[in-house]
Amino acid sequence: MALKFEAVCPEGLCPGWNVTLKGEPSLEAKRFEINFVRDSTEEIAFHFNPRFTESSLVCNSYLANKWGEEERVTSCPLEVEEPFQVDIYSDEEYFHVLLDGTAVCQFKHRIEELSSITKMQVLHDVNVSSVEFTKKAFW
Repeated sequence: MALKFEAVCPEGLCPGWNVTLKGEPSLEAKRFEINFVRDSTEEIAFHFNPRFTESSLVCNSYLANKWGEEERVTSCPLEVEEPFQVDIYSDEEYFHVLLDGTAVCQFKHRIEELSSITKMQVLHDVNVSSVEFTKKAFW
């Protein structure tokens, strides 16, 4: 595991938090991943995985020691060595993902206790330039 960034938020990251990550895939990038983790169990509530070799975006969860059913977007707008911005935010039902301001996917929550998601990780073939967390208000 090539950990590039990790942040812990003991009071929970969902719902309502927005994460903005700016970075650039390395020259020989095959993939990278952003994981929202239940720190107490290391389960992955949301796994966002751009795969350059397949030109796809994969979303999934890792719960009870097994991967769930993959959800794929078959067109990956990210390019190696091209800077990008990814925004991920959560409401009561979904994780929403925007790349460079364009919505690319949403992933329905597969766990009920959203406040148990207390860690965010970035792994593999990406150079992270900044990560920002902001809280959104729900009306």
